[in-house]
Amino acid sequence: MTNKAVSQKRTGLKQFRGNLLGYLCVIVYVILLGWSLSPFMKIGFNITDSVNGYVFLIIKDVLPEKDELVAFWPPENDIYPRNIWFVKYIKGVAGDEVTRRGQSFFIDGEYVGDAKKASKGGVVLRPGQDGVIPQGFYFVWTPHADSFDSRYEQIGWIPEHLVIGVAYRIL
Repeated sequence: MTNKAVSQKRTGLKQFRGNLLGYLCVIVYVILLGWSLSPFMKIGFNITDSVNGYVFLIIKDVLPEKDELVAFWPPENDIYPRNIWFVKYIKGVAGDEVTRRGQSFFIDGEYVGDAKKASKGGVVLRPGQDGVIPQGFYFVWTPHADSFDSRYEQIGWIPEHLVIGVAYRIL
């Protein structure tokens, strides 16, 4: 190998290490920021495709409004462990009417999507309820076809006490 090739290889390795160090510093900074603001805010990471974004800032104890992103603890279900929180859109609020026709769901007459009969992993999914959403509950949803949301009985309408807060996409 020539001196020039060795020099270029070393330069590339230095750049890689510098970039890696920079990314690690950003990750540590985000984690420390989230930890330091934890009584009021939380930094969360998205591991699914149901909502656009990978990192969210969650403002705790703020109740969401319709069409806002909300972070919440889902009820116990057959698909996700208990310690995983979700980020979805608020699609229905108290007083909105949810109608189900077969597997299709509508809120106040607006089509919001179909419920699947089984998850990707083969777990049987039961369609969620219909009717008027009561005070203190939310219909959570995303437009993604595989979103595990209020279209399914296993999630249902989310009560206020399971809401963590309003979520804002960072990345």
